[in-house]
Amino acid sequence: MNNITICAKYKGDSTTERGFRTMLFEIPPTGGKRPVPVPICLVPSFAAQDTCAAGRYTEGTHIVINGRLYPHEDGKLYVVPTQPLESLKMPINLNQVNIAGAVGYIFDQVREDAFNFGMMVKAPPQKAIGHTWQDSLGFKCESWGDDAARCKKFLYKGRSISLGGTLKFETWIDKNGDRNSQYKVRVRSMQYSFFGKNQENAEIEEKIDKEIKEIVGKKEVDKKKSYVKKKVADDVPF
Repeated sequence: MNNITICAKYKGDSTTERGFRTMLFEIPPTGGKRPVPVPICLVPSFAAQDTCAAGRYTEGTHIVINGRLYPHEDGKLYVVPTQPLESLKMPINLNQVNIAGAVGYIFDQVREDAFNFGMMVKAPPQKAIGHTWQDSLGFKCESWGDDAARCKKFLYKGRSISLGGTLKFETWIDKNGDRNSQYKVRVRSMQYSFFGKNQENAEIEEKIDKEIKEIVGKKEVDKKKSYVKKKVADDVPF
């Protein structure tokens, strides 16, 4: 699952490296000390019908979009609509992401009140951006406060999780003077579910299974030794 529901401002059209038309949008910034608009590229789809037609909207129009998220290696974030777009006369605050997959990596943690991790998610193929069934999508996620404490306690690499959050966009200039950027999903409070066993329980069960196998193996060896001794004793004449 990799769904997004947003209200975003239309900024014009562009094309991908493969020559496919895309529509440029910005999600208005909310919260934070230095919030910045979240840029996305929308890929017209059959599900959107003619609501993605060229020239349909004027720049600055606010539009509600429901679709699938596709982070790309070119640094852009693509959205493929799963239903027709809907234009609004007035903007609304709408930024909801829902993803499900497995924890792919856990970042080095630099704050006690935050927990950052990465998720790997599967999604249907999209020819326009070169995404196939064999590809996985990587999402950087962040949690804070009590949610960070729970994630830190229960998440480990490979564990399945589904979560709801908001899409963020961060930009900064590094020590070499180069501008960098990244997308993140900020986990909403209590909007997540863990699947599978907790790591501590899994480790305990693995230890128990190992001990049982050792005990069973020892009994088999003792049984064989007893059988050999009995056979030798039967062969001794009296």
